[in-house]
Amino acid sequence: MARGLLVSLYDSRYLIPRPDEFSWLRNYYRLSHLPELANALRVTLLYTLGTVVLSLTIGMVCALPLQSSFPGRGVARAILTIPWGTPLVATALIWYWMYDPQYGLVNFALRSSGVLHSNIGWLLSPRWALSAVVLVDVWRIFPFGAVVLLTALSSVDESMYDSARVDGAGPVTTFVRITLPSIRPTVMILLLLFTIWSLKRFDTIWIMTQGGPADRTNVLAVEIYREAFRNFRVGIASAIAALGIALSVLATAVYFMLESRREPTV
Repeated sequence: MARGLLVSLYDSRYLIPRPDEFSWLRNYYRLSHLPELANALRVTLLYTLGTVVLSLTIGMVCALPLQSSFPGRGVARAILTIPWGTPLVATALIWYWMYDPQYGLVNFALRSSGVLHSNIGWLLSPRWALSAVVLVDVWRIFPFGAVVLLTALSSVDESMYDSARVDGAGPVTTFVRITLPSIRPTVMILLLLFTIWSLKRFDTIWIMTQGGPADRTNVLAVEIYREAFRNFRVGIASAIAALGIALSVLATAVYFMLESRREPTV
């Protein structure tokens, strides 16, 4: 990270810049006039928002029923972790084939159920490409959230639920007033982890769309790769990487600020 920050101060085409290429903060000034960066920031924020919200929501929906005792619960919990344990490249390639506009399973399933009347080029459409990639990453990481939330749910005091039932509280009231406050620290740390992971996501997007079509999936990580290894502007790429680090630091600072407000004062 320190080396990357140092390289961002050079107007260089190489990973090891020459002393005469030192440009101080000129690369950061250029970022403000780089139209591709504005689009990459917008796409990154949309991608992060969609991935974090859906992963946390689906993880919670899966964790709540798995908390109860029922036949086959252990098998269900094991099956839930399969997407998280699947190799990333294999996952991206399989979903790439499933999204195929002619022979993909996604179009076949949606046509068979009557949702679609014609095939959609999910990864070729500027309208659907980002949503398609978001769903793939949600499918991959929501099991992690479900397992972590399941652990947090198992630590909630059962006597609180018994008291709520005696008072006549319904499932929604019990979840809002007892469950959610009890697992709030776990939810917050999951929000932080999912946000940082989404801000630096590269593999899935590059394998499936390479930032296209029409830069609709061109997140910061993809833009860094393009600038460094296609346009050979390593200084600019390092400056964009520094911006990505700043976003992650900002997310972490917000997390600690919110948590510090919850700490009781002595």
